[in-house]
Amino acid sequence: MNKKIKKSENVAVKQADSKESSTVLSESYKRGHNPRSLANLTPFQKGTSGNPDGRPGKYVKLAKALKGYGEKPSDGWGNTTNKETVLERIWFEAGMGSIQHIKILAELGCLDDD
Repeated sequence: MNKKIKKSENVAVKQADSKESSTVLSESYKRGHNPRSLANLTPFQKGTSGNPDGRPGKYVKLAKALKGYGEKPSDGWGNTTNKETVLERIWFEAGMGSIQHIKILAELGCLDDD
């Protein structure tokens, strides 16, 4: 039990030390008014965004790797790429009545008349 008490005392001392050190830093400047921080700020020109390309895509690296893999030859019997094999399989499953595959084709507009 003495170990638990000593441990909690150590935590309390560390917390008090961290509060003292943080108050020393904050006494000289109010939050957001430190001259070093203010010197680093430069406003954007009017009509210009700070991130012109927007947020990067979620799976950019994965998509790039998959595209490269899609061009490789399939391990199947035919002389097709992995991409062609997947596309053929989607059409095959839709033709066999798979609702999920039919929905994929319908949502992509593959079943629409041109």
